[in-house]
Amino acid sequence: MKFLNSFGLCAVLLSIAAGCGQTGPDSGKADAKYNGLVLNEIAAHDEITDAVSWVEIVNSSSESKSLDGLSLYVSDAYFTDQSIATLSGSLAAGERLLLSTEDGTLRTGVASNAPFTLVLGTSPTKAADSYTRSEDGPSLGLFASYQRIPDATGEWRKLTYSSQGKANEIFDISKTKPTAVWTWGSHMKDLLANDAANLKSLKDKGYDHIILNFAAFSNQGNIPTAKRFMQKANELGLVVHVWMQAFYNGGWISPIDDTNKCFKEEIFASIREEAAEYIENWGVKGVHLDYIRFGGTASKHDHSNEVNSVAAVNRCCKEIREICDGFDEGLITSAALMPEPNSTHYYGQSPVQMSKYIHILMPMIYRYGSYNFSDSAFQERSNYFARQAAKGGGVSWSGIQTYDASTVGMSAEAMRKDIDLMAATDASGIVLFRYQLGTFPDVNDLWN
Repeated sequence: MKFLNSFGLCAVLLSIAAGCGQTGPDSGKADAKYNGLVLNEIAAHDEITDAVSWVEIVNSSSESKSLDGLSLYVSDAYFTDQSIATLSGSLAAGERLLLSTEDGTLRTGVASNAPFTLVLGTSPTKAADSYTRSEDGPSLGLFASYQRIPDATGEWRKLTYSSQGKANEIFDISKTKPTAVWTWGSHMKDLLANDAANLKSLKDKGYDHIILNFAAFSNQGNIPTAKRFMQKANELGLVVHVWMQAFYNGGWISPIDDTNKCFKEEIFASIREEAAEYIENWGVKGVHLDYIRFGGTASKHDHSNEVNSVAAVNRCCKEIREICDGFDEGLITSAALMPEPNSTHYYGQSPVQMSKYIHILMPMIYRYGSYNFSDSAFQERSNYFARQAAKGGGVSWSGIQTYDASTVGMSAEAMRKDIDLMAATDASGIVLFRYQLGTFPDVNDLWN
């Protein structure tokens, strides 16, 4: 049973549907002095254990508005026209007010897996604005919300990522710096320590993208930390991509049944489902495919024009792109590539064909150790992948090491030298492997 100031314990229902019910109650209008005060974003998480529900109200007018006399009312399976927040004071033009169960300004949560109506008004029947989640409306993952798009004025829709305290908008990667860091789940605690000092440092130095290993979300011991990490990253404007392992799980997983000379449908289905769950449950804005290749034996699995290693890699890329595009939220696909040109024979990776589906190729051009690239060879590989990606309609961000052949972290000066070499090529960005090795230099001046 639901009580004020407590959370319901209902199962989470997942939905990729984008539309939300938006019809309000058949009621009168509140006094005209409240015109422009709108419900703008609703995070209804009461069915998720220990989650926070919150509602954002925006003054969309061009003048200050009084809140005195207004309340927020809910009608759902538990309450009918119940006041759950009492407003006072005023909101300046464009200002946002957040009501949350976390600080008690919202006296009860709201569940997204059942119908409900919220009314902002002087009474339940005198509304300045209202929102209704219909019977068939989509439920929310932990970081999702119902939002007005465009901000404060548009139609309601569900997004898998929220924009608490900021303008509602569809993610646009062009508004970010093309700089990323590969990060393990075990790194989250260090990044969050001391009020997220190291996470803030990455952002301040110009690194806008975190490619976070899937273990951060799939390992039960990491989940409380992952919740805090995702919230803090979103607050700081960092873009988190889930780093998946496509054809590898402690050992290589072939997506081809060599006996029957056909694809293993269960492998592709598992990858699709995994990607959709990370997006829906965690609000990631990118899906990064690592091990999207064969372990050096690709040609042994080439059985026909339809069933072969390149076709398997391309199919996986295509299906992940379709999953991301299906959300219609600006979600980005990326993939890690081996740094060798013409690698279809060994790995099944064709950069041109992969980039028809993958937004960003991330070739691992690790110059120290096995490859021992000279400066010129280092740049040549970067140019090769950038030009191949362009042929397929994508771009390439060059992946580089942050440590030397002895696995000793590089100085900021040495790392910046390698970054500058990449910036002088046709690459559109850089990806550093990895966090906690080396001293990262400031890169705010690059790719402006």
